[in-house]
Amino acid sequence: MKKLAIASVALLGACCALAGSPVFAQGADGQAAQGAQGAAGACAQITIKDAAEYNAYANATSQSSPQAKADAIEAFLQQYPNSVAKVEMLQDLMDAYRGAGNVPKMLDAAKRLLQADPNNLRAMLAVVYLENIQANQPANASSKQQLLDDAAAVAQKGVNTPKDTCMSQADYDKVKDLATPTFYSAIGADDAAKKDPKDEIDAYTKELQSYKDPAQTTQGPALLDTYNLGNAYLSEDPKDIKDAVWFLTRAAQFAPAGYKSNIETAAEYWYKKYHCAQNDAACNATPPQGFAEIQQLAGTPANVFPPASYNPTQAPPPPSPADLAHQAVVTSAGCSGVTPAPPPAPPAGAAPAADATAAATPAGAPQAPATAPTVPPACSASLKGMALGDKEFILSNGTPADQAVIWSVMNGVTAQVPGTVISATASQVTLAVSPDAQQSSTADFTINMKAPLKDIPATGSKVTLIATFDSYTQKPAMIILKDGEPPAKPPVHHTTTTTHHPAAH
Repeated sequence: MKKLAIASVALLGACCALAGSPVFAQGADGQAAQGAQGAAGACAQITIKDAAEYNAYANATSQSSPQAKADAIEAFLQQYPNSVAKVEMLQDLMDAYRGAGNVPKMLDAAKRLLQADPNNLRAMLAVVYLENIQANQPANASSKQQLLDDAAAVAQKGVNTPKDTCMSQADYDKVKDLATPTFYSAIGADDAAKKDPKDEIDAYTKELQSYKDPAQTTQGPALLDTYNLGNAYLSEDPKDIKDAVWFLTRAAQFAPAGYKSNIETAAEYWYKKYHCAQNDAACNATPPQGFAEIQQLAGTPANVFPPASYNPTQAPPPPSPADLAHQAVVTSAGCSGVTPAPPPAPPAGAAPAADATAAATPAGAPQAPATAPTVPPACSASLKGMALGDKEFILSNGTPADQAVIWSVMNGVTAQVPGTVISATASQVTLAVSPDAQQSSTADFTINMKAPLKDIPATGSKVTLIATFDSYTQKPAMIILKDGEPPAKPPVHHTTTTTHHPAAH
C-alpha cells in the first residue's frame, strides 16, 4: 500500500510561524557592550572602540524596519568583517530577515552565523528547519537529497551541542525544547529519503520522546512524523505491522478532516492483515471488530507510544501454497495419509529454510521428482480424475512427495491440452493453460510436436493439442509434453444424391 502524503502543505506553510518564534529573537537592539550571544552579563562584555565602527553599529541596530535593518547590518559586516560584534550582528541579521519574511536570506544569515559561531543553537535550528522547508518545495526537487543531507548533518551536531556560556539557562532550555524535536525530525526525513527504516524509526521515536507535553504530538510536524513513523515500520523487512497499526491509528485520530479517512483506511487495512484470520468475517468487516478500542487508546493524547493494553493478537498465517497442494492430494478419495504434511512455516520474520533440491536443480531444468510412495488404486483413480489446473498447482507448489504422487498418475499419459498460444514454431508450441497463466500471458505448458506443423497457430489464438506428459519444472512452473499433434479432424461424410427420373409413358 502506498504511503499517503499528508500535511506537507501545512508543514511548509508553518515556515514563518517557526521562523518567527521568540527563540530566534536576540537581545535588545543597540547593546554594543552585550555578550556575543545577546544574553547580557552571561559572558565577557565586548566593546567597540572605533568611533566610526560604533556609529555604524548604532545605526544598524536602531533601524525599525526589518528590511532597512538588514540592509544596514549587511553594510556594517561588509565594512567591518572582523568586528568584535560580528556574531551579535549576524544574529540580528537573521532576525531582521525573519521579520522581513525573506526565508532564503534568513537561511543564508544562519549559515554565516554558524561559520562565525559553530555551536550557535539558534543558528542550527534555523538552518535545519529552513533547509527542510526548501527540500519539500517542488522547485528544489533536484537538490532535495542534498538539502536533506545538509540539514541532517547540522541536526546530528545540534542534538549533542551543550549550552554556550554566553546563553542563560532559561534561554537555552527554551531553544533546546524546540530544537530537539526539529533536529530528530530532520534526521528522520533524511533517513526516509535514503530508505533506511531502522534509523528512521530511531529518529522519529526520539523526536516524539523529546516533547515535554504529549499534546504537542497531536498536531503540526509531530503529528506528521507520527504518521511517518507508522510507515517506517511498514518499510522494515520484515514489516513490524503491530507498531505500524498503532502509529497510523494515532495519526488518524488527530489528523485534519481532509486526511483522516485515508489514514484510517490504511490503519484498518494493516490491522486486518495482522489480526484477522481469513475466515473471520466479523474481524474483516468495515470497521473491523476490535479496532474501535485501538482508536480510543490511540486518541488519548498521553498515549504517544503504545500502552501495555495495546496488544492485538496475531492471526494464524494463511495456508501456504505447499499446504494447499498437500490438502488437494490427501483429501482426494482414497489418498488420506499417502504423503506426509509439509514442514511448518518458519516464524514470522525468519528466513525461509533452504531448499536443497531447488538449489541443486538449475532454474528451468526438468524436475527429478522424489520416488513416489505406494499409491492405493482408489487414490490413483481419484487423482487421475483431478482437473489439469489442480495437478499443475501441485507440481508447482507441492512438496517433493506430493509432486511425486501427482506425477505418478500423469507421466506418460496422453491427453488433450487446451490453452492460449504464447509462442509457436513448427516443432514447438507454448501455451497458457491455467487461469493465472492466461491472465498474465505466461506460458505454463510446452508441447514438443511429433511432426512439424503445417499450419502454425497464431499467438493469442485458442488451440487444443494432444500430447504425452514427459517432464516438468517447478520454478518456473512449466509442464513439458512430447509427441504433440493436432486433434484428428472428424471424417468427412459424402452424401450420395439419387436422381429419380419419371417413368416413360
